Amino acid sequence: MPAPAIEIHDLKKRYGVQDVLKGVSFKILPERINFIIGRSGEGKTVILKHLTGLEKADSGEIWYDDLELSQASSKKLRELRLRMGLLFQDGALFDSLSVGENVAFPLWFHGRASAKVSHRKAEELLEGLGMAGSFVRQVASLSTGERKRVALARALIMEPEILFFDEPTTGLDPLLSYQVDELIASAQKTSGATVLVVSHDIAATLTLAHQVSMIHDGRIVASSSPAALKANPNPEVQKFLAGETD
Repeated sequence: MPAPAIEIHDLKKRYGVQDVLKGVSFKILPERINFIIGRSGEGKTVILKHLTGLEKADSGEIWYDDLELSQASSKKLRELRLRMGLLFQDGALFDSLSVGENVAFPLWFHGRASAKVSHRKAEELLEGLGMAGSFVRQVASLSTGERKRVALARALIMEPEILFFDEPTTGLDPLLSYQVDELIASAQKTSGATVLVVSHDIAATLTLAHQVSMIHDGRIVASSSPAALKANPNPEVQKFLAGETD
């Protein structure tokens, strides 16, 4: 097994009187598709926000190779974020920009490409997601599924080494969900990126993941291959895989 690209040790986070993360520890495998699963409200997105530096833990450590996130300087954190592609559940698109401008924005903002090259790359990604000719459309005209695809294109445009996805297929019909899953798998295979997906989708998890970590009651209760997860005797794991919500 390769050395982990990212390691999380005893991560704890409280909001008010609620302990959301009670000592989360797991490893994210490099150049693989990793999933975090668990019921709503268990803290999956909270973990994702900590991994991207958007939230600061009360205690614990997050290591990227030899860099511990809480000790990183502002410069080091900026450099790390340039290696990341992010797709949060709501897409976080800029309503004041066109579809194509949203997709190309990271390249413009970080000075990685000219306007012409940024435009071309954005159009190529949109076409690959079934949205050819959408560059000049306004964000307000997009459906939920289209917003998701635009956000996905924006996450991919910098060709990041690390990709984070928060419920990438929520709100999509089965066919489009399958297409997005295939795109994630293809992007990882082509780029060799380290991928972490937060998901409720058990079928996609068991099909796409190389490693799956499940959170329950603020802790990771299983972290293994999909095959080993299915054989895990933990009753909470089995109830979740069976689709039981209580």
